[in-house]
Amino acid sequence: MQLPLILAIILPFFQRADKLRSIESIAVPSGFVRPVAATGSYSDYLRKLVLKQNKTVYYYTGLPKPNQQATYAVLDLPVRNNSLLQCADAVMLIRASWLFEQQQYEQIHFFATDGTLLNYSDWCKGGRYILKGNKLLTVRRSAQSVSPGVRSNLDRFLQQVFVYCGTASLSRQMRRKSANSSPEAGDVFLQPGYPGHVMQVVDLAKNAKGETVFILLQGFMPAQDIHLVKSVKTQYPQPWQHFTGGSFQTPEWNFPAGSLYQW
Repeated sequence: MQLPLILAIILPFFQRADKLRSIESIAVPSGFVRPVAATGSYSDYLRKLVLKQNKTVYYYTGLPKPNQQATYAVLDLPVRNNSLLQCADAVMLIRASWLFEQQQYEQIHFFATDGTLLNYSDWCKGGRYILKGNKLLTVRRSAQSVSPGVRSNLDRFLQQVFVYCGTASLSRQMRRKSANSSPEAGDVFLQPGYPGHVMQVVDLAKNAKGETVFILLQGFMPAQDIHLVKSVKTQYPQPWQHFTGGSFQTPEWNFPAGSLYQW
């Protein structure tokens, strides 16, 4: 068989496999289209998150999660050996990674549970955090600054974020949306608490009637692979979700009314 003919036969399979590696490759339901997302926007970044070919969710220990039925796909983000990377941490990791990519280093900051602001730029200048009683103190432990543009520095800073921040602090940093609002890319369903839970809208599509469907991502506890979840009750193909207000049920969490937040 001639080489051009062989390539014509096998190339589409490789191209198809490659397209399945990002969220934006997931087909939208009939009659829906994705809104245009500006290059470099948060919506654009979320759509381009890479997916693993393997759809198995693993705990940070390397053991498979017992319940695999809720999972649609798994993000290609490292979680192994990091017991801190749970639900709120997944949301903060993705947000910080986008800001880092856009070189918006000053915008990488999160509130700790006690209200202390953990700021990446300050951390790069030597600022560190120590816990005394129930209060975080910001101290100057290093006279030598490090570059905010080095990814390993961001990862080290985020480990501190994962220790001191969670769903409760995230609810104070984000803004609750009105009851009749539709989800937009980057929004989260958030129930603060100990434990609470948070899931992020990473893609959406709209139809001519103004209806919105969307895809949800979650981390969970114990720390595990960040993954896209299936819809519990929907007339649309998986993993597309539909929300009409009120409470919102997902495979592993039921959010009460008023749980939709935005940055």
